[in-house]
Amino acid sequence: MSRDEQRVMPTTCLLGHSALDRLAYRRLLAQEYQLDLAVDTDFRPISVWTALRYQPDLVLVDADRFQRDVLDALQMVARLRPQARILVLSSGVEPSQVEAWARCPLHGYVVKDGPLDELRAALEALCAGREYFSAGIREALARGERQSNGVARLTRREAELLPLLASGMTLRDAARQMTISYKTADAYRTTLLRKLGVHDRVELARYAIRARIIDP
Repeated sequence: MSRDEQRVMPTTCLLGHSALDRLAYRRLLAQEYQLDLAVDTDFRPISVWTALRYQPDLVLVDADRFQRDVLDALQMVARLRPQARILVLSSGVEPSQVEAWARCPLHGYVVKDGPLDELRAALEALCAGREYFSAGIREALARGERQSNGVARLTRREAELLPLLASGMTLRDAARQMTISYKTADAYRTTLLRKLGVHDRVELARYAIRARIIDP
């Protein structure tokens, strides 16, 4: 990165699960991009809180898969340091892996096996207030956002029924577990399928897996 770009965005922090990986990124960023990190740390709330005391302008996120602690950390960043730009560095390229990231506030996503020039382009774009996503990532995130919006439109009872049916439970057993009548459960199932845009139990299960509502 150029000296001008460093002045635009002088404070950068790195979040990642592995201390060794963070050290490797610290050296890579310094050697290849002349970008010195203010702090690197894990995703624990106290660690993120400490990192935010540096008032970072750029938050780099080293995470190969979406996890709850990552979501919590990025939501904390967005809430307490809304002007910070968030760039995910991940090996995830499968649609089901990428779509889950739609729940996070992101300004960029770079696939790790890409060329070094792509990371440089991403850093420069975020420094300039733009976004940057590796090829195909933006489309996958858009699909994930539509899925998240679909779940958000469900009523409490519809959302309760979704994982039961998606995991293979019969409608009668699901109704019994929810302590409702079969007829009521059938009405919930009808509106559930319509809202999510799926047509049968198989599609519902695939949807629930992609949305991380149930495990594969």
